[in-house]
Amino acid sequence: MIRWITENIGTGAYDDVSMQTNIHIVDVRDMVDKKGNTDKVAKEKIQEALSHLTKGEKVVICCDYGMSRSNAVAAGVMSRSTHLSFNEAVRKVMHATGEKAIKVEVLSSVRKALERNMDTTINKNSISCKRILVTGSSGDIGTALIPKLRLHHEILAPTRDDIDLIKGSVDLDLMVKEQGIDTIVHLANPRVYSNNQAMGETLIMLKNVLDVCAENRVKLVYPSDWEIYSGYRSEFLLASEVLPAFPKGPYGEAKYICEILLDHYQCQYGIACVIIRSSPIYGTGNKPKFIYNFLKKAIHNEEIITHKYLNGFPSLDLLHIDDFISAMVAAIEGNYNGTFNVGSGKGISTTEVAQIVVKILGSNSIIKHQEINDFAPNVIMDSNLAKITFGWQPKINSDEGISKVVDKFIKCFQYNNT
Repeated sequence: MIRWITENIGTGAYDDVSMQTNIHIVDVRDMVDKKGNTDKVAKEKIQEALSHLTKGEKVVICCDYGMSRSNAVAAGVMSRSTHLSFNEAVRKVMHATGEKAIKVEVLSSVRKALERNMDTTINKNSISCKRILVTGSSGDIGTALIPKLRLHHEILAPTRDDIDLIKGSVDLDLMVKEQGIDTIVHLANPRVYSNNQAMGETLIMLKNVLDVCAENRVKLVYPSDWEIYSGYRSEFLLASEVLPAFPKGPYGEAKYICEILLDHYQCQYGIACVIIRSSPIYGTGNKPKFIYNFLKKAIHNEEIITHKYLNGFPSLDLLHIDDFISAMVAAIEGNYNGTFNVGSGKGISTTEVAQIVVKILGSNSIIKHQEINDFAPNVIMDSNLAKITFGWQPKINSDEGISKVVDKFIKCFQYNNT
């Protein structure tokens, strides 16, 4: 099947097209679908196509599957023949073919093969502040982080419609090039992130971001999670960066696999990367869910059920969103690489959280315990390295932080009941 981009330029899989007549086939199967194509080879393919177009012939550019190499070269042909910038030509090719999975490494070789560069780009060296792109900007963390970053930096916050990281990396690559981005903060996650399907989607999204970072020499800041330690069984576990990961469940396992991929890209491609592993974050949105469940019960004087595991009451290292954001800002603004654990450094049980909520609200709720036939990890994050490296330390204790959550909840409750 030929996917026509213009009346005379199309792409397709070689085996599907090779027997057709009245077209000229530009065979790009000898190019590699990864980094390594020389400028000379890409230029020769473009010139071959152009020479037949000038004769009024229809040209179809073919690779094995009609997905990446053919569409990358087609964008080069489009740019030359229609006087579009290369970026605009890439967009037209993707729109016409519906193909997003073009390798940015192949696009890069075609871009270099073009004798003139008509793209409008921003010179990074001319900007004193950072130019930061934030994926997943509409989520709870992005909503809290972006206003802080905008105080001193230029921020680009594309929506899921602007950049679909499940489908490919090209849209992100073009945006990074056009906007002169020097840092990506990757917050985007699948909407449902706790099942097995989400593991694959999480990895695909990160892989596409990493390909763009490697191609454009862009720094990456990535939030990981305490759940990479969630498989441990202990009464009290102080987790520093040297503690081996031992995740349990799809979310923790996904974060662990993502960290392995991040380490690989740092070693293989030399990208600059900061990983911030945080303890459970509260104070934004409605997470963790148990706090808001307690609040709803307490405000109606209903019974509150907490859990007791085989190794006792679970101890959580709750980190207020304001403290987490300050750690992220420090990681983004500083010249750091590596992995940093951040948390409050103190554990609090779910029962203690329930007691604080009941006390603040003056509730008559009774707190009871339900036995859970499993072990709680009871992880406390050791933030020493973050404190030493970029001077970060938490400022909001659990009593103060939970009070802020309760105040916000009461205001919302009153507003919704007026």
